[in-house]
Amino acid sequence: MKKPIKRVAAIHDICGFGKAALTNIIPVLSTLGVEVCPIPTMVLSTHTGGFGDPKIVKLKGYVADTFEHYKEFNIDFEGIFVGYLGTIDNIKETYEFIKGANKDTTLVCFDPIFGDYGNYYSNFNENYSEQLKKLLKYSDIITPNFTEACILADEKISEYVSEEQLLNISRKLFDFGCKNIIITSVPVKDKNKIATSIYLGRNDSINIIISNKLKKSYPGTGDIFTSVLIGKYLNGISLLDSVKDSCEFVERCIRESSKHDYDTKEGVLLESSLKYLNDLK
Repeated sequence: MKKPIKRVAAIHDICGFGKAALTNIIPVLSTLGVEVCPIPTMVLSTHTGGFGDPKIVKLKGYVADTFEHYKEFNIDFEGIFVGYLGTIDNIKETYEFIKGANKDTTLVCFDPIFGDYGNYYSNFNENYSEQLKKLLKYSDIITPNFTEACILADEKISEYVSEEQLLNISRKLFDFGCKNIIITSVPVKDKNKIATSIYLGRNDSINIIISNKLKKSYPGTGDIFTSVLIGKYLNGISLLDSVKDSCEFVERCIRESSKHDYDTKEGVLLESSLKYLNDLK
């Protein structure tokens, strides 16, 4: 007998301290009534943003072994959330995982996670991003930030971007095979604003959500954004409305956390913000 809830495989890293990755993904999706099956790509003592050199255990072969185990017992998923992979081996194993999923019933959402603020993260390079492109053709939704979208589309990373430029970048990514492109942290002319663009491939149309740029920034908000998007979408909310809810919830998390004086590198106060998820309409 099948469970009366949706199930998502979350292929991502897990950090012991500092709200990020699976420690954000699991509570958000659970609150939205979606079962999370974590498939960690590596284990870290902390996230990599400000705690020195974290202790890291890389789980080479774990994604592939987990996939084989799930196949043995016919375990399937309504969604696959592909996040931080970290190594070429994990990219290859994840490629096989999602290629083997039932494309008629499984939503694949891919957040590439390899750069920001115009640059690659220190442990990544062009070879890594080129390998990631193999996953695009199996992705129903991708959620790169502006830097990642430009690199994947081989476009110049500019100080701000027009709607026409966003449409061009989105079309290039669509040509890799992904169906819908959500680009976050899009710079606009007004320095006090930030944008999120939604490209609906079937309509060749783009929508842009403009938000206030808040004073404080926290790690892990991208993971929260994509988790809300997946949870809402699997629960029957339109993609556009799911993105709107994601933007609103991330902003609420940041505003709630900003009320308190603590180091932002510890991440948002997700525990006290989860109650807002059920307020989103």
